[in-house]
Amino acid sequence: MSTFCKRIRSLGFTKAIMDRLIWNHTSKRGEPGFSLIELMIATFILGVGVLSVTTMIGTSISRNHSSKNDTVAMAAAEQVMEELKSRMFSSLTVGGSTLQSNGRLLFENPSDGSAYPTVNNYFRNITLANSDEAGQSVTYQVRWNISAAFNDGTANRLLRITIGARRVPSNQRLPPVQLVFTKAE
Repeated sequence: MSTFCKRIRSLGFTKAIMDRLIWNHTSKRGEPGFSLIELMIATFILGVGVLSVTTMIGTSISRNHSSKNDTVAMAAAEQVMEELKSRMFSSLTVGGSTLQSNGRLLFENPSDGSAYPTVNNYFRNITLANSDEAGQSVTYQVRWNISAAFNDGTANRLLRITIGARRVPSNQRLPPVQLVFTKAE
């Protein structure tokens, strides 16, 4: 057999193999590509996924801001708590900011949303550096209430001290934080 015949047979064999290995992109009806409905469904699914991720990112940013505010407000409330803990029991007087029936301090009037008045010697404004904006500061109003938690008429007395802090000016999205502790005589 001549070399030419061998090459032709070899090329024919190679072409047959390549034809089998190459995947045919046409459908059973001989139409290549995707249909318009398939493309619309894929676009819809992709759109829902992108919208979900976008919503999740927005929610995460909002929660991060709220959490940061709570952390700073709690630090301001803890600052007052440490001061009240260090005072002599006899120097603490029952009274202070108004407590709601659920035990939360009132910062604003529930009926009209106006600022609830402060009680002298039971509130303090604490100004801290704002980590969001260089050179800026943020003010938190801290209020507290001291109430008798236990008094059996003897020297055994217990005071309940409720401390709340919120950012000033008030922001409805950022509610006040609250600490409660007791101090024994």
